[in-house]
Amino acid sequence: MAEDAKKIGTDFQRWLGLRWGLAEDESGGVYIEMQMRDDLRGPAGSLEGGVVSTLLDVAGASAAAMATGELVATEHISLSLLAPGREGPIRATAVPLRVGRHDVVTEVRVVDQGKDDRLMAIGLVTYRVLLDRKDQAAEE
Repeated sequence: MAEDAKKIGTDFQRWLGLRWGLAEDESGGVYIEMQMRDDLRGPAGSLEGGVVSTLLDVAGASAAAMATGELVATEHISLSLLAPGREGPIRATAVPLRVGRHDVVTEVRVVDQGKDDRLMAIGLVTYRVLLDRKDQAAEE
């Protein structure tokens, strides 16, 4: 069982050092945290934008999957990068805004906790709910 607990996320997500948690309020939110690492910094010394985008997507997908109990696939991301992440840990918190039968929309906020929770990025992400084959056949 302990071995299964280490298998959360993909190999890439584990390489990034992502850790998952549930929001402490009743929003149905999920958060993802990671430590700041030098190998993830861009030329200006801040967290690479692609890593920020990954955090946003993984947090949103985790919240969508929790809300639906199904696997989800990213359909659309709207991301605004607002400030650099320099200190860490970095936390992305996602809250489902709309949970439908076929899609979920989440709002995600990414903050640099080491910089007084400076808001680094905000995004809206839409996920397609991936129903298993028997559920799809029943709908047709």
